[in-house]
Amino acid sequence: MDSSTLPSEKRLPNLAVRLILTAILTWVGGALYTIYINPEVTFFRRVHQSKVAWEKTLPDSKRILFVAGSSCMTSLDPVALRDRHGINALNLGLGAGMGPRLLARYAIDRARQGDSLLLSFEQGLLIGPMDWEPLGLQFAMATDDPTRLLQFEGPPVSQILLALRPGGYHLFTLLGKALLRQPWYRYSSAEIQIGGWHQVSVRRLVSSPGPGPTALSSEARIWLKEVHRECEKKGIQVAYTPPFLYGADTEATSIREANRRFLVDVESILPVLRDAELGVNTNLTDYADTVAHPNGAGAQRNTDRIAALVKAWEIK
Repeated sequence: MDSSTLPSEKRLPNLAVRLILTAILTWVGGALYTIYINPEVTFFRRVHQSKVAWEKTLPDSKRILFVAGSSCMTSLDPVALRDRHGINALNLGLGAGMGPRLLARYAIDRARQGDSLLLSFEQGLLIGPMDWEPLGLQFAMATDDPTRLLQFEGPPVSQILLALRPGGYHLFTLLGKALLRQPWYRYSSAEIQIGGWHQVSVRRLVSSPGPGPTALSSEARIWLKEVHRECEKKGIQVAYTPPFLYGADTEATSIREANRRFLVDVESILPVLRDAELGVNTNLTDYADTVAHPNGAGAQRNTDRIAALVKAWEIK
């Protein structure tokens, strides 16, 4: 008797099993692609490997750990911090799309007693829900210690598993780039420098963004307090400094005022490191492809600026 003559109640279980197996195999294929092939995750895995290699060259304590999204990853040269300024530093900046929860977890897990942690999150990351973002979960699963996600009240396992699926937008974009014979990812591993500093080679028109947010979200306030408490328990000094972003001369005053109000709000929770520029750089020639990504020369100038802030902080 072939399957076409089987009673419908017998065919349905077989169909359900096939559908379940198909779904499982599809998820496995998507997860393997996400962890090992996805161009964005692959790029950040190589950035991570460069940071880990640099970390092994530094002493076990008295280090400065910097963390934020790509504004940090592209603007701080840890080699220059050590060689020009005598500061043993880890640039732990990654991608803002990973979300502040993953970025902070990435840094705090590497910090040791006696270290200092300088948060420089883009303000936009601190004005909404403090969620675990799919890119952050994908990155964590693709690096050498995914178990960090299951610690300190991390995301549920179901959320991690769902994050390992390549989204429809990602696949559609990748197909378009393949058809147009464009690079699969806008940045290349050749741009990754010693210590995980990303020296951006892409050039695009950069426009001034105008004033940003002036206050933290309620979730961000709660979360920053949790970060502060965890750092205190580990014997880690922690502070916040704004990222150094481009702003046109005509908008600099209003941007700085918004930043000043935002920093006052942050300062009710954490110490804040600020200079007279309040995170605004009006020199457009310092920037590569976004208001947050300096070119090589701009990154060196920002490295020197941050070094001065750090030395003043250490004196206090």
